[in-house]
Amino acid sequence: MRKLILFPLITVIKQFGKILNMFSASKNSVINILKWFILATGVGAVVGVLDAIFLKTLENSLALRNQIPLFYLGLPLALYVVAILSRKLAPKHKDFSTDAVIHKINLYQPITFVSIVKGFFLPIVTMVTGGSAGKEAPCADVGAGVSSLVARLCKMSLEDQRKMMICGVSAGFAGVFGVPISGALFGLEVLWVGHIFYEVMFPALVAGITAFQVTSYLGVNYIYHPLHFVPVFSEQFFLKVLIAGMFFGLISLLFIEISKFMRVVFRYLTRRMTLFGACFIGGLLLIAIAALTSPAYLGLGMQGIESALSGQELLSPFGFLYKILTTSITFAAGGVGGIVTPIFFVGAQAGAMLSDFLAVDSATLAALGLVAVLAGAANTPLSASIMAIELFGPAIAPYATVACVISFLITGQQSVYPSQRISWDSGKTPNEHPAVPINYGRRASDRKTQVRARKTMLKKAFKELTKHLLPPIHSEEKEHK
Repeated sequence: MRKLILFPLITVIKQFGKILNMFSASKNSVINILKWFILATGVGAVVGVLDAIFLKTLENSLALRNQIPLFYLGLPLALYVVAILSRKLAPKHKDFSTDAVIHKINLYQPITFVSIVKGFFLPIVTMVTGGSAGKEAPCADVGAGVSSLVARLCKMSLEDQRKMMICGVSAGFAGVFGVPISGALFGLEVLWVGHIFYEVMFPALVAGITAFQVTSYLGVNYIYHPLHFVPVFSEQFFLKVLIAGMFFGLISLLFIEISKFMRVVFRYLTRRMTLFGACFIGGLLLIAIAALTSPAYLGLGMQGIESALSGQELLSPFGFLYKILTTSITFAAGGVGGIVTPIFFVGAQAGAMLSDFLAVDSATLAALGLVAVLAGAANTPLSASIMAIELFGPAIAPYATVACVISFLITGQQSVYPSQRISWDSGKTPNEHPAVPINYGRRASDRKTQVRARKTMLKKAFKELTKHLLPPIHSEEKEHK
């Protein structure tokens, strides 16, 4: 039965690929637009259906889970099971995280079918058992994987395969959050900071809009909080937005650095102990945080986002810090899932907490925090600014844009995605970025070369910083002296 269904389908896809290759040979821009409109629509429709299936499965699983008291007590064992399935089962297939997908797209490499299956099921296990993770990565990563698989069956060029994968990422983000424009742009902006792939913008937008329409038609509900926000064009309010933007940038940096620290700690524990020991310690830490604070900081955390955006009183003013800790521990201890949804939680809770100090409406600052922390942590100020309009209405747009840009500038070249390429204001050309993954088994001479290169980069960075802080003296000033 499986052969009767799959073989004809694969044959049709291959024949369709031959037709597309004929179109690719043409340099006519109208034909090229028509080609990518058809492809992007197909990608958006397929990814939209997969998004809906994933979100419905996750929703039903969480509903069953909520009937179990103290469900998070099984976290030590659950993290170990997820870690075993992700690392030991088919160890060569590790392209099931957003960071791995970004790395594959930047290297023009495909995503395997086994990684697609892992990316679909393992995040559900992580979130249902209480792991702090997001729902966007499975949708975006599976979308990229399915697009990659179809592109290879159609025998497309490497450039076209890469475009298809970007369309899959954009469609996944757009469908999971109900933000067709910013979701599509997020898929473009998150790959390479300082460079936007304009040649993929049209198909990415088509894929994002199509995925959103399909998921909406299939009954997926989204968070929309149009704010009853009256613009106050005063210097005092604008100053408060500037302060908030800097605060959200610092929160983004805190998120990035704690995530790095936890990865180092649990990597050390895994080497010194066993994988089971590291996962067990991580699970115990999550249980302790939930017992001492609240289980609300575990799992998906949508209720914490909704309450902050609704202006409700926070469970704790340090809720954003608890969520950073639980998310960092979850991923470091073997959990699988997205990080954007936890970023939303952290940003919304941090904004609501800051509202008491700045004497600004709690829901307004929560909305600003949600998009600004995303802009800083993921280095995506453009898509985060547009997301504010799609989620909260156009009135907040200018203030959200300012907060997003400031947060982005404060985090500099740090990111929650280590494989993200960064070329803005760095004095580098794209060719200076490594084209292959780091090989930890390289020779000692290679390590020494890399250490010297890092020292040279640090010296150069220090000189550039000194130039900015101490501007050169102009010739007229020299003569005066």
